[in-house]
Amino acid sequence: FFVTFFIWFAINPLIPAIQESLNLTKEELWNSSIAGVGGTVLIRFIVGPLCDKYGARLLFSLMLCAAAIPTGCTGLVQTAQGLIILRAFIGLGGGTFVTTEYWTSVMFTKEIVGTANGLAAGWGNLGASVTQLVMGSFLFPLFISIYDGDTEKAWRMVSIVPAVIAFVTGVILYFISDDAPKGNYSELKKHGVMENVSAIRSFVVASLDFNTWLLFFQYACCFGVELTMNNAAALYFRDEFGQSAESAGAIASIFGWMNLFARAAGGVISDSLNETMGMRGRILIHAL
Repeated sequence: FFVTFFIWFAINPLIPAIQESLNLTKEELWNSSIAGVGGTVLIRFIVGPLCDKYGARLLFSLMLCAAAIPTGCTGLVQTAQGLIILRAFIGLGGGTFVTTEYWTSVMFTKEIVGTANGLAAGWGNLGASVTQLVMGSFLFPLFISIYDGDTEKAWRMVSIVPAVIAFVTGVILYFISDDAPKGNYSELKKHGVMENVSAIRSFVVASLDFNTWLLFFQYACCFGVELTMNNAAALYFRDEFGQSAESAGAIASIFGWMNLFARAAGGVISDSLNETMGMRGRILIHAL
């Protein structure tokens, strides 16, 4: 999940250079950011039920490898429309959030699942912060140096690095991990240990649960703000305070580091309240 966030927002520190090279307006940049976030919405609705049927391992691997391809194609962008389409496809990788939370929920008992989810998601979201530092303050300047100060060549080539990392991670993930503590879903179904679940029925049942929509609304409010910050921070610090791309990326990364504390703390408190209040305790801390 960390690698997913790393490639999802790897383009953000490069946006000032891309804007200059392609003569993009702020509106066009915002549209591309919206596309990057919008791409993950539909895929998350689809991936959830599929996790119930196939498990998280296969889906996680496929999405990570698939998102790596458009990430590596960043250098081919020539127009605002191309940037919008590219970021929409990269955003599909954001669906790995569902597989991450599903996977940890399967692997850990209910007494500690909140803590497990919080730590996994916290370290994962930290990828958005680290990519600001690595891409904006290290790799991008390095590639500018390699190409003798040619900024355009640098931003067109540098995204190949996170793309390769993501693709390799996706392949390794598939071969070294299991769907559940007892093994992979395909084997469990084959030996009659696990029933064959209908993805459509899973979606319908979840959609009819009031708690699903309550959590949906709460999460939309908090994560929507986080994605906006991740997309806008570097460009904001450059435009408003005259920071270089390297400095803007470093400053913008500070916001993401909060995930280590905030998500983990949320998980621990959620587990504590669940002991006395059940699901209502989890929803209460979510609202707070």
